[in-house]
Amino acid sequence: MEVKYLAKHTSYSRQYPYMMYQPGPDVRDLISRFIHTPQDPLLQAQIAALREEGPEQAAYVESQLAAWLAEGAPAPLTTVVRELPPPSPVRASRYKWIAAAVAIPVVALLIFLFYSRSGKETSLHYINLTGHTDTLLLAGGSTLIARKDASLSYAAKFAVTPELQLHHGDVWFEIFMPSRVRMKLDEHTDLYTLEAVFAVHKTDAIFKVLLIKGKATLVSDKDKKLLLTPGMMASREQHQALLHKNPKSQALLAWKTGKLKFRNIPLDEIIDGVNSYFDLDIQVPPSAVSLYKRSLTVDFEHSSPEETLALLRKALKAPIVKDSANRYYITLK
Repeated sequence: MEVKYLAKHTSYSRQYPYMMYQPGPDVRDLISRFIHTPQDPLLQAQIAALREEGPEQAAYVESQLAAWLAEGAPAPLTTVVRELPPPSPVRASRYKWIAAAVAIPVVALLIFLFYSRSGKETSLHYINLTGHTDTLLLAGGSTLIARKDASLSYAAKFAVTPELQLHHGDVWFEIFMPSRVRMKLDEHTDLYTLEAVFAVHKTDAIFKVLLIKGKATLVSDKDKKLLLTPGMMASREQHQALLHKNPKSQALLAWKTGKLKFRNIPLDEIIDGVNSYFDLDIQVPPSAVSLYKRSLTVDFEHSSPEETLALLRKALKAPIVKDSANRYYITLK
């Protein structure tokens, strides 16, 4: 990409490098536009080209950016020339060393903060409000299928920075990227993959990942790693350790497959399927965790949520207590 900008103002500075740099209107306008839209690649390239013109130009740019960062708003782009009586040689030398010692780290910090601010990737937020499943194209042939009300965010330039985060809901991912994709699952856990097909279930209290094809790595708790292979499921409740197992079914995908027929399947997987399909929140409290040892053969297909709860209550021979609009607890008595 060729970068062009009006540079006639540089000739005088080049001939007389020790004179005070006097920016032209085009330079002041360029910096002003860059401060207002620092994410513009063309403006970034123009600013870089201006700084490379010479030390005076670089110092001027840095001073304007420093003023912007310090004030939190665009700084007035003016140059003030003030004549002062020259200090004595000894004091001048001492001041130079003090000024250099203070200025270097300050300028370095300001430049770091500026480029950190201007270099941030823009994220796009997606919420499926269609009332049904929706398909979203990412990049490089990668897609996702989101259940209604699912919420996630991803980098606007996903092909360059393949990062995303699932906030809530159920999503099916098909990832095929030349560079590694990073997905944030919760505050402590990230998923990395190049090519994989997997499903994620996420609420405020827990996430679950079921890998269908390919490979993925979960990184959590100070770089602890877990390699997922096809058929593995990993889960993590809030403030709890990361768990993994090989489930006997794909009940977590009931929202997508519509399959609610289970044959000798553990209770926790059946609950995953019912919750997934009907968008319920059936829980087993600590006092009833012994129920998780049960495996059931049940068929909930073509049943309503109320009928499903009645069938589950009958199969378990245990009460199911309603707590809120869609939350239920299975108890022992």
